[in-house]
Amino acid sequence: MARLLVSVSSHRSYVRSVRWWHVLVLTWSMFSLFTGFEFNHLAHAETAPASPANNPTLNQAKRLIDADQAEEALTILRRFLAASPKPDLLDDTYLLLGAALHRAKQDGEALKFLRQLETEFPNSEVTDRGKLLQARVHAAMGNLDLAMPILTGLRNLSKDDRTKREALQLSGNFYAQKKDATRAIQAWLDEVALGTDDQAEDVRARIRDLASATSDKKALEQIRDTFPRSFPGDVASLRLIDLYISRGEEHQAIRQIQQFLVNFPTHPQTEKTLELLATLQAKLKSNQFFIAAVLPLSGKLASFANEVLSGIQLAVEANRDKAGSASVGLIVKDFESDLSSFLDDFSELLNTDRPLAVIGPLLSKNLPAMAELAERAHIPLITPTATLPNVRRLGNYVFSTALTFQLQAKRIAAYAIKEQGFRRFCILHPDTAYGRELARLFAQEVRQHDGEVIAIESYKEGETDVSAQLKRMKQEDIKRYGLSMPIDQTKLTGKLTKLDKKILYTPGFDAIFIPGRAADAGIITAQLNFHDMKVPFLGANGWNSPDFARTADSSIDGAVFVDGFFVDSPTPVVRDFVERYKKRFQTNPTLFAMQGYDAAKLVIDAARTGASSGEAVQEQLLNQPDLSSLTGPAAFGEDGTLNRPLFLIQIKRGRFIQVN
Repeated sequence: MARLLVSVSSHRSYVRSVRWWHVLVLTWSMFSLFTGFEFNHLAHAETAPASPANNPTLNQAKRLIDADQAEEALTILRRFLAASPKPDLLDDTYLLLGAALHRAKQDGEALKFLRQLETEFPNSEVTDRGKLLQARVHAAMGNLDLAMPILTGLRNLSKDDRTKREALQLSGNFYAQKKDATRAIQAWLDEVALGTDDQAEDVRARIRDLASATSDKKALEQIRDTFPRSFPGDVASLRLIDLYISRGEEHQAIRQIQQFLVNFPTHPQTEKTLELLATLQAKLKSNQFFIAAVLPLSGKLASFANEVLSGIQLAVEANRDKAGSASVGLIVKDFESDLSSFLDDFSELLNTDRPLAVIGPLLSKNLPAMAELAERAHIPLITPTATLPNVRRLGNYVFSTALTFQLQAKRIAAYAIKEQGFRRFCILHPDTAYGRELARLFAQEVRQHDGEVIAIESYKEGETDVSAQLKRMKQEDIKRYGLSMPIDQTKLTGKLTKLDKKILYTPGFDAIFIPGRAADAGIITAQLNFHDMKVPFLGANGWNSPDFARTADSSIDGAVFVDGFFVDSPTPVVRDFVERYKKRFQTNPTLFAMQGYDAAKLVIDAARTGASSGEAVQEQLLNQPDLSSLTGPAAFGEDGTLNRPLFLIQIKRGRFIQVN
């Protein structure tokens, strides 16, 4: 392959004489086509009229590329390059080869020729077009981080406005792919200044589409704050209002509307926004009381938080349907622990809106600061998921409807000892905080009921061979109650075999507790049977996976575990909850949804019986011995945890069956 170098002056002379590069400039404009801002990796070429003087071979290759006949174009271009063309044609040839290879999805080869163009012809008038194509090729290969520096260089150094505009458009497209809406919009706004009025309107339409399709609250707030009184801050503000309303965050929607009206008093949407404001304000005024949900609705925990919120919303909506019920509305606040202003906002919520109770947060680490503020305001704080033991030590206004490790250990131990009559146990737990704590609490419960723990062993999650742990467990058992008896096989068969002496082991313990994941428990139970440790298996809510029940291994048949919620429960109240939830949200409820529902329902029940303040709700929650939870009569213990009936679930012939 020829790799001839030519002087810049001779190349410029040639370009001036034939103007071939003008054809290529038109050919390689290649605007990206988007559907939902997904980059289409094909390089789209515009067809341009032939120049007065150009090379027929290169012109033919160009037409083939335009017609999506990349392989035919490659054949022609490779032959042309092998024939050692004039040096003045090399830069155009490299660019065409890069484009054809990109069309043929041979992006690695395409980059070689495009880099060769940049190296051999750094001052060519088609080199910038090659750099644009390089950026597209990197993007097609999934390397946006390699594409962006190329585009930045073109935006800053290119002397051609058209090239700059295309680089800005591509930059915006790639930022949109990277979910960086603010930088995408800024790049596109910079593009506006370099185009015609029609092109500027196309760019603004692209920005409107991006902002209107965004559901990331943080991204929208950043756009709003970056462009507070100009486009597209208005689009982001209107989108935020829609999001707040869809999430039930009507208080936040009202505040956003009020700010929008201040910033955009003459906006075309002002009249409709004023009507919406009046509707929301009237709706809020119609509520006598409020519950506040303070949850991380954006970020890594968003899916769990939205499950809790759905449960809360179902409880509030169910109350509205009951004639004569106290009118209870819902205030929703997105809790973002990384914002230093959150505690100020939370304090304002408590003291200005005066909800009957606050449901949240999700995590134990966020409880102390929120509990202190709730205590000062005399408003109950009910965490639906935090498993921190003894939340009451944080204050008299702190409660928990979460399924704690203590509740699970108490229930499964009571089932084993009181209902099944088991006295001796072994424990095999994962070496995780979840496994260690459940193992400790279960052993504590067993000993408090005069039972005995023979051995405790641990394993790493995902470990497929626990034979060493089982052998140690067996040795401990044999020292106390297990039986180990050798059997002479020759007496049974009359023949001498390799198994002429076998040890027959009979466990001296009644059951084994395995508080781990379903995936690990299935492997472990099979190995227990192999080691003749055929005893009843007990588990915790980590077992609640349908795939676990359907495992082909019959070793788990009859095993029993505990959980706070069972979606297939035949209990009428639970069935009604599941049906209403599925109708409202088109999916099955989860444990988190149920715990959010219980938290809201307990507060609503207090309001229905006359509680009209946080103090009154706290008193009822503290003193009522028969609160109505979804699973049955319940009461908050001295540690602040809701003691309610849990589900005992048995695995039977590939299905989960409720025991109690």
